[in-house]
Amino acid sequence: MDSLRKANKNTKIRWLFLLLTVIYAITLCHFYFKYIPLIKHFQMILIPILFAAFILTVLNVQWGTLFFVFSFPLINNLPYFFSIYEDIPHAPTALVLFLFYFLGWLVYYTRFNPAFSLRQTIFKPIILFSLFILMSGIITFFRYVNFYPFLSDNMYELITNVNGVTAGGAIMSTVFNSLNYLNGFAFFFILLNTVKSKEFVKKILIVLLISTSISISFGFFQHFKDNSIGNTQIRVIHNTLNATFKDPLSFGVYLAVMIPLLLGMVFAFKKFVKVIPVIVVIGALLILPYTGSLSGLLGVSVSLLFFLIILVKVAINLKKTNTKAFRKIITSIGIISLIACVFVSVFIISDGSISFRKLKGRITYIEKKGDWDSLTSRRLSYFWEIAGYMIRDYPLSGVGIGAYIIELPNYAEFHNKKGRTADSAENYFFQVGSELGLIGLFFSLWIFWEIFKQIKKNLGKSLLQDRWKYIQIGISCGIISLFMIFFVHTYIGSYEIKYTFWLLVALIFCMGRSEKEREEKILFSKSFIILGAILVVLFSGVHLWNSTHSLSLKSRTEQFSLKQEFGFDKIEKTNEGREFRWTRGYGGMTIKIEKPVIEVPLLASHPDIQKNPVKVKIFLIKDFFKQKKLLDEIILTKSIWKIYEYYIPEEVNKEVILLFIVSRTWNPLKTLGTPDPRNLGVAVGKIGFKLKE
Repeated sequence: MDSLRKANKNTKIRWLFLLLTVIYAITLCHFYFKYIPLIKHFQMILIPILFAAFILTVLNVQWGTLFFVFSFPLINNLPYFFSIYEDIPHAPTALVLFLFYFLGWLVYYTRFNPAFSLRQTIFKPIILFSLFILMSGIITFFRYVNFYPFLSDNMYELITNVNGVTAGGAIMSTVFNSLNYLNGFAFFFILLNTVKSKEFVKKILIVLLISTSISISFGFFQHFKDNSIGNTQIRVIHNTLNATFKDPLSFGVYLAVMIPLLLGMVFAFKKFVKVIPVIVVIGALLILPYTGSLSGLLGVSVSLLFFLIILVKVAINLKKTNTKAFRKIITSIGIISLIACVFVSVFIISDGSISFRKLKGRITYIEKKGDWDSLTSRRLSYFWEIAGYMIRDYPLSGVGIGAYIIELPNYAEFHNKKGRTADSAENYFFQVGSELGLIGLFFSLWIFWEIFKQIKKNLGKSLLQDRWKYIQIGISCGIISLFMIFFVHTYIGSYEIKYTFWLLVALIFCMGRSEKEREEKILFSKSFIILGAILVVLFSGVHLWNSTHSLSLKSRTEQFSLKQEFGFDKIEKTNEGREFRWTRGYGGMTIKIEKPVIEVPLLASHPDIQKNPVKVKIFLIKDFFKQKKLLDEIILTKSIWKIYEYYIPEEVNKEVILLFIVSRTWNPLKTLGTPDPRNLGVAVGKIGFKLKE
């Protein structure tokens, strides 16, 4: 009877995962076609990599995991190789790779129904933090589409800030920032339920060592041969190396995190095998200054310091029991110190060291101007301070996931601050606090607390007595290194850095758990579930209120006098000098009604307009879509300019939005072969006003 119930339960779970897999696959397809450049040559390389990750994971989740760990450090600069064909934007290839890897994991679970558990206490804050991110993402998304379909009748490209960022860009920020957090948690969860033995940890370390050596080798190729290959133009101008990473800063931080782990491999590997990580460590130290990453230099300095301190502690413990091992460690400490000194010397004397030039320039500026803030690149007085304003204004929920960079220009104008835009708050904890409030910040700190508890445990009573202890030490120092770096940068757009971080965190948990802990399953108590539900509801309610009031697009438009123009292309002129703008399927513009009669010039140029007329609806929008009045419904049958007049005396001296809804668009490139890839609606001329005759 019990076996029958268990079988029924497993069947239900399998069907649930099948449904989840189908929904996820559909969402992934939409995401791929919307955000990944569909450039032929780029796709010819990317698609086989993605399907390899998917298929290998479906067949065996360990194979898929090894392939993902090998690949994610190597494919981040892939789009840059194809800029010769088109002006291709950066595509988050590591993120897309993980999304296909995760799809493979879902299919694998649906096929085999393997057991998984949430046995680690760290999953308590992770699950609640994920729910905050999910709810914040959903509400923030609806805010940027002006709560379609509840308020607006369509998802218009409304202006969201004083820099003119439209709703599409804001939604993209929300989606990608949400994935930055959630993917890391998902990767950690998969690893904790996949890594079961030291042998598999060894395989992960080997493929990571190989991929890191390939990346560093490509970095040396850029340095000595051609820095423009696999790099962006701006980085070539600054002469910084990105190797196989999104940018040089990400490459520098990756090296800073990997160097202590590579040192751990040197100690852990036997005989001549350890020569390989030795070579990679030296290569990493030599190339790091050419990335221009000062945070990477900070990270590697901190990690090497901790590595040496822990080694000294291990040596002291071995002095009485194993003098031979004690002498080896002391010798190794001396060698590491010598390598570090050589690295510092190369860093200081090398004229090509971008990092040294940057640091020297800032120190010189401080000496001349006495401006300490220049050393932190205005973080303290601009990015951090504005993040502080956001936390002060919205302490419980923040401004919304991904909304920091959208609200940054608004806050800068409101507080009369001058500075550049950025992709983050330049501090992980300010980033979380500004976007998710103090509640989100609390659970974020709880997650880090659990991680450091595990590090302390691994370096204490759970420190292994064989060579594997050096791997534990290297991983721990790498995590500490990245934690320090998070104080000066978030790397919110560098998914490869987040995957590196959660890979190390998963390994430190897997290597530190005992056999008893492998069998334990932590159950969430009823009180914890109730408290968590209350917090999620409170967080969501507060954020929804803020998003429909002071953070709403209506409020931001009024507060910062934003001119809402959406769905229009740039201004063009006819041969006669008439100014006009093309709409897409819709177009909206804010106008001030100067006189009782409004004149609207329209033209449709569809080649088949006589056989298939074009319908245009013109609406008058008031109170930011709360009031919508149909002015006219026009049927266009000829490609000629015509002026339509409307008498609206009650709107004189008021600002309204004039909205055009077009029944169909046409594409000149596809229809006529002319070099114009736009989807055109109707042409709208300059709006005029006159008195009623």
